[in-house]
Amino acid sequence: MFSNIRKAVHKSQNLEAAWRVIYRNGKYSRSDDVRQAIEEFSQDPSKHLRSIQRRLSRGKFEFGLARGAPIQKRDGKGKSTGKIRPIVIASLEARIVQRAILNVLVDIPSLASYVNTPHSFGGLRKVRSPNKQVDDSISAVPAAIKAVLNEIGGGACWVATADITGFFTKISKSTVLDIIRGAVADNDLMALLEAGIKVELENLNELQKFADQFPIEDIGVAQGNSLSPLLGNILLAAFDASMNEGDCRCIRYIDDFIILAPTKKAANARLRRAKKMLEEFDMKLAPDKSAKQAQEVSKGFEFLGIEISPGFVRPAKKARIKFLSSIDAQLDISKSAIAGLRHGHKLDPKLALIATLKRIDGMIDGWGKHYWFCNDRRLFHTIDEKIRAAIGAYLGAYSYTRTQLPDGKRHLPLGLTNLGELERSQFTYPKAVTCGTSADTA
Repeated sequence: MFSNIRKAVHKSQNLEAAWRVIYRNGKYSRSDDVRQAIEEFSQDPSKHLRSIQRRLSRGKFEFGLARGAPIQKRDGKGKSTGKIRPIVIASLEARIVQRAILNVLVDIPSLASYVNTPHSFGGLRKVRSPNKQVDDSISAVPAAIKAVLNEIGGGACWVATADITGFFTKISKSTVLDIIRGAVADNDLMALLEAGIKVELENLNELQKFADQFPIEDIGVAQGNSLSPLLGNILLAAFDASMNEGDCRCIRYIDDFIILAPTKKAANARLRRAKKMLEEFDMKLAPDKSAKQAQEVSKGFEFLGIEISPGFVRPAKKARIKFLSSIDAQLDISKSAIAGLRHGHKLDPKLALIATLKRIDGMIDGWGKHYWFCNDRRLFHTIDEKIRAAIGAYLGAYSYTRTQLPDGKRHLPLGLTNLGELERSQFTYPKAVTCGTSADTA
């Protein structure tokens, strides 16, 4: 029924690989709906994947309606700027199929030049942590940072960072689809791809004044769709090539890029070229996130949330503050919930001590692994000390609440199951009957 390349999308192995990526990226989502969908799907993934496969193989799969989430943009002090990031949240099944399509596209030889580019990262590349024995897909940020360090090692002395404002909202679907169609020449795959990047929102009326910022027309692709970074790469292929001519380098990670050059003059000239080329796509640089002119590498700079200075590669200050604040927030919520036991309130099991500490440990582990390539161990030790101090204060509050509770309720803050309070469908022992003696039986 379908071409071989279209059939590759719904192969079991491909769908399973797509699910693993979606699961890994979504299980710690800030969205309760996303986490719940992940949890429900993971109860029997084989069953759900077979269902998706059947519908894809019969041409019956529908991506359905998505939800628009207007995420408020904030300045360096955490205050709302009045602008939003228009995130599109598709169904879990839709996201799996979108990822499966991407897996097929990136393996097509005629698209290799858009995928395996030496200076463009984000959403496509996979790198391996050196301390892993097996292939473990991680963020492409380390690959981009390594490329930056290589340029510094090669003699780049001047740097300019920039951010393309509203990048995904400026990508023309039709323009990119025409390029892919010319490279692939497969109508079956193109029909599925076109359906996979189409945006239809179920809550368009709820979005009110922000509705026109979501990519429901030809211009704009969904931020949140795993296909979008590839579409951006295809659109900016000429930009990447031109920006890396001669002795200057431009490392791009989706909508963030950094120019590295041997001289200030060369870096500033390349920054002007970037602005001019991006105007062709109606794209501009974010004034609050883009350098006005180049600065010396030796003075240190930030790129992709990483602080790079002579001798050090570490998480940027903003990232560190945000991480510690998230730890404090989790502990504070749990502390308040546990204190409520003194006033007769019921404790949500997720906010009990054991569950909270387990969640905190997961946050620490995830954050640490995200920055596996950073080299400032002293900084990480300092963060550890701050976390231990916060947990110490939390345990102190737990201990105080525990002493204020009656003996029969001191287990409650821990969140342990109380056997005596479990619902039971208990058996009833039969009423006593008079039994005859052995002599009577004889």
